[in-house]
Amino acid sequence: MDSKVETTTEDDIHPESVEESHGMRQVWMLAISLSILQVGFGIVTPIFPFYIVELGVGGTELGVLAASFAITRIILAGPLGGLSDKVGRRPVLLGALIGFAFANVVYAFATNIITMILVRALEGAVSAGFFPAANAYVSDVTTPQNRGAAMGYLSMGNMVGFIVGPTVGGVLAQFLGIRLPFIIAGLAALATFVAVFALVAEPKIRSDTTTEVVEKVSIRESFALNRRAYSGLGVAMFANMFALGILEVAFVLDAVERFGISPLEIGVFFGVIGVVMIIGNIVFGKLSDRVGRKWLIVGGALIGAFSLLLFVIADSTLGFVIAGAVLAVGMSMRGPTIQALIGDLTDRRHYGTMMGAFGAVSNGAYAVSPLLGGVMYDTYSSSAESLLLASSVSLTGAIAAGITLPRFVPRTVSESEQTGDQVTSAAT
Repeated sequence: MDSKVETTTEDDIHPESVEESHGMRQVWMLAISLSILQVGFGIVTPIFPFYIVELGVGGTELGVLAASFAITRIILAGPLGGLSDKVGRRPVLLGALIGFAFANVVYAFATNIITMILVRALEGAVSAGFFPAANAYVSDVTTPQNRGAAMGYLSMGNMVGFIVGPTVGGVLAQFLGIRLPFIIAGLAALATFVAVFALVAEPKIRSDTTTEVVEKVSIRESFALNRRAYSGLGVAMFANMFALGILEVAFVLDAVERFGISPLEIGVFFGVIGVVMIIGNIVFGKLSDRVGRKWLIVGGALIGAFSLLLFVIADSTLGFVIAGAVLAVGMSMRGPTIQALIGDLTDRRHYGTMMGAFGAVSNGAYAVSPLLGGVMYDTYSSSAESLLLASSVSLTGAIAAGITLPRFVPRTVSESEQTGDQVTSAAT
């Protein structure tokens, strides 16, 4: 008589650990893809002020250029995030990348500010699909126990591009002119498309969730469950992005016109910010999984407010870099931690919609602050006033987070259902 010997592998004993490991591998693949895309976004950062000077326009126009990107993201981040809940994350990610590549090709041949503003708005529209879907993807494949770390890895990928992009853009603009970087940005987007298509699979949760169920879930119902915390997160996220918009317009124009900073120095400045944020995103993302999200968000906002005061008193490239490094610490404390807390609070059936809604808040800050910063710079011929305003906004974010955010978040209903058998077994 034949006998079968059954073997038990570690995968059978701990299937949840295998799924978690696979999920983190997908997060890493997505982070690599995001870093390639962010190179394309970052290349143009040190170029815009010189492009504006060449076209003979001022700070207000540069503010409109930056704001047009954010305005279209405000309008489309929620709908496209919701679309990723219905059709899947991967189609939205891939479609956004194709659109971004096309936008940069048009950019390279723009000869007036109107064309640049329209193309920048198109870039905002296609990126409105990518980032909410990417954040929702991470929430799909993680749990509250590893979500902060995963968001940190995703933010790290973002920051790798943030370092490489401005640095490469500054070097290219310094030696090869201001047009070629846009072509490279388009190629970077196509490379990202290939990477996402080849390396990033649709999350398993998408195949387990029917369209019918998703359509029955109201975003209002989800928001109402944690109205106080979501409101505080919205203020904190707005404050985080408000400072970046002020820096990219008012401060950079001030540095170029008043201190004579070069494109290469601007690239180095943003590169230092990126290096600090890469380290900070990983460290603080993991730390938030252990100690909770709230006080990292509050502390990051306070540090951000202080760093903006350092920008006001800085009068050299070294002073700017030091202020930027301090700002990067504050932003890396807040960024992945805010995203992880949104995932903690939200029912998995509409991660995409909620990430899109908060993306609209973030982009709202990025629409208002560069426009306001540009107008204030033209009015005062200095960035000090707008930097003080940004510091006040960051302080408001710290206060709002301290008052409204919970220190710890219980499991969402859907996560409790997933782990119900484990909870029952532990109880017995």
